Amino acid sequence: MDIEKEQKARKVAIWVIGLMTAIWVVLSVFSFTDTKDRVRPRTENITFEGVTALKGKQVFQAYSCMDCHTIVGNGAYFAPDLTKIYEKTGPAWLKAYLGSPGTYPTKAIVDIQLKQMLSKGQQLPADINTYLEEFPGAKERVEDRGGIKALMPNLQFSAEEIDALIAYFIYTGKINTAGWPPRVIADPEVVADQARKLEERSGIFRFMSPSAANTSQSADNSAATAASPAILGAQVAKQYACTACHSADGSKVVGPTFKGLYGTTVPLADGTTAIADDAYLAQSILEPNAHVVKGYQQGVMPSFKGTISDDQVSALIAYIKSLK
Repeated sequence: MDIEKEQKARKVAIWVIGLMTAIWVVLSVFSFTDTKDRVRPRTENITFEGVTALKGKQVFQAYSCMDCHTIVGNGAYFAPDLTKIYEKTGPAWLKAYLGSPGTYPTKAIVDIQLKQMLSKGQQLPADINTYLEEFPGAKERVEDRGGIKALMPNLQFSAEEIDALIAYFIYTGKINTAGWPPRVIADPEVVADQARKLEERSGIFRFMSPSAANTSQSADNSAATAASPAILGAQVAKQYACTACHSADGSKVVGPTFKGLYGTTVPLADGTTAIADDAYLAQSILEPNAHVVKGYQQGVMPSFKGTISDDQVSALIAYIKSLK
């Protein structure tokens, strides 16, 4: 009897071990199999403009972005958390900003990026105002910071790197963060005091009275009417954030400096040269990839064709001439 009980116990133990082994094998197989119920999508399955989020993660790491930013709370707290940045600002604002991160993009430059994405078949709002309503983070940044210097350095991302980062931000936006980062609740008086100080430094006042705003607008229009072409060109350069990429003092930003540019011989990426005359400058504004200057990235500057008028192009050229 004891022998029969021992044999029966051994059989039960073997069956239990076999069942546990089968369960382990099945779970192991499922853990390496793609399923529709994953909490996070795979980075190689998400793309933007043909570039994968996996490439964007590599770019994010290569430029040590986590030295300033966080993703799901991981990283440094010097700059904003970027986990949901795509959902807040959308691709047009991101592309405009990453092309020249040293200055916050204006509404005009975001509009240009939006139109170019729409021409490529991207499923986005049909006009800039609808876009800003759908992405309130972009609207807030355009209204509060458009054209103002940012603390982020100009890292001179290539066009592919920018697309890769946007793909990565699409990916991070799909992560279930369980409410992270927490919403910061600040004392309204402290916020108002800091806003006032920032406004004084920038010269841009958000809460200008309607009468003052109308007076200011009328004065700007009158001044613009009587201004010289070079002054008009400077205003156009500011409106379209040209100076975010092209300096007026000779310093290197994202693109070549405007200072001393007119009339010079420009070395191009294909080994040829060109004279920076009116025709060259006009084509560079309307078709920026026609002549890429040696040492600068191709595809970063958007085309202004169909966005600015011939008179504005002429004014920009006059402004560049004035910096000779």
